[in-house]
Amino acid sequence: MEKAYFPMKYYNLTQGYINSSTHQGTYALDTAGKDTGKDEIYAPFSCKVTKLYIKKGHAYTVWLTSLDKVKTANNREEILTMMIVHPEDIANLKLGQTFKQGQLVCHEGKTGNASGNHAHLELGIGTCGWHKNSSGVYMIDNAVKLEDYLFLKSDTIVKNNKYKGIVYDIKKETEENPTREYSIKYTTTDLNERTGPGTNNKSVNVLLKNTAVKFYEQNGSWARIEEGMWVSNNFLTTKKPTSHYKSMEVYNCQSLNVRQSINGQILKSIPVNTVVSVIEEKNGWTKIGQNEWVYSKYLK
Repeated sequence: MEKAYFPMKYYNLTQGYINSSTHQGTYALDTAGKDTGKDEIYAPFSCKVTKLYIKKGHAYTVWLTSLDKVKTANNREEILTMMIVHPEDIANLKLGQTFKQGQLVCHEGKTGNASGNHAHLELGIGTCGWHKNSSGVYMIDNAVKLEDYLFLKSDTIVKNNKYKGIVYDIKKETEENPTREYSIKYTTTDLNERTGPGTNNKSVNVLLKNTAVKFYEQNGSWARIEEGMWVSNNFLTTKKPTSHYKSMEVYNCQSLNVRQSINGQILKSIPVNTVVSVIEEKNGWTKIGQNEWVYSKYLK
């Protein structure tokens, strides 16, 4: 499952919502990026454009709604919508257009007579529009605090997180989890790996029989073997087979291409946190199934 990320490489707060007349009654945060230029704004999660407001002389606005539930910094799983205000380059965006997490969406700007280039960010639960609040300020529906729901990536640079003496702290992902305990189990058959506990969740990979996996927790008859990845616990055992495959996990990318051979045709892609069976390692490549190879640098 994806985490909900702050959408810029720099967190440089220029206005919060406490003691702010223009943000009164909202949870809006303004950030100016690295400097006075027009920094990039990236998709905070895999999302689609669900609303656009483009009117000359007004602040351009785009709403991005997550395609699936995402993991939040306060340990919830929600459909989220991010509202981005003031970008100048959204005229070519279309309703329903999709973005992968981390893909460039737009740049900060100053449409609507803003005093300088920045991004005005708001976050809401569900598929959201906006409304005028009791203070006469337009704000996102079902608003929540960005600092409660978003993670900063480990390489995000924090230039400023204070406004009028108030700290708006967004948690870095490295602070997210304490050391997680697990036990080792082994698959008793070739086993579908899914994005959630239940056959209604998407199957993203097949683990081979006799693969050693990390067992973190059980939900009914399902076992979590890595963040967001589940298999049927009915086909796991603690009894070690005579010989077994080791397993590794996809990391440091949003998805990993699976190829028919080394540098061969792409067969499919598997998401981050997917657990794979390691059959063979050769020249920087790892074989994970019959005629299935992936680039080893994205496994750990």
